Amino acid sequence: MKTYFYFLALMLLTLSCKSDDDADQNLNPTLIGSWSLVNVSGGFAGVDDDFNDGVILWNFTNNPSEITITNTNTTEVVHSGYPSGTYSYEIETTPNDTIVVIENTDLRIISLTTNQLILDEGVVSDGFQYTFNK
Repeated sequence: MKTYFYFLALMLLTLSCKSDDDADQNLNPTLIGSWSLVNVSGGFAGVDDDFNDGVILWNFTNNPSEITITNTNTTEVVHSGYPSGTYSYEIETTPNDTIVVIENTDLRIISLTTNQLILDEGVVSDGFQYTFNK
């Protein structure tokens, strides 16, 4: 019975580990660059809308701290984020959160990796959550 248990444990360890598990990690992912909005969820109406890559682009620059949004969405949705335009933004860091403030709207960074960004406007308080891919 012990042999069976050790064999099973060894198999689980072997199958759960991949050589590329750490390949996509970046110790310093950045907000700067172009992000494609792929999902908006939340709000009072319970929105959950998906968008194709490139339909809604948010391009963050740091000198000056501006975001240029290109929103070419033509499908009927409750909310697709901000309309096309250039907006100023700033980053506020607290001990518990990092917040992107765009035109007096606080968006908490839920996740920031090299390939994905999730911003939360306050889903609990009927705000929206925005998911982006790079």
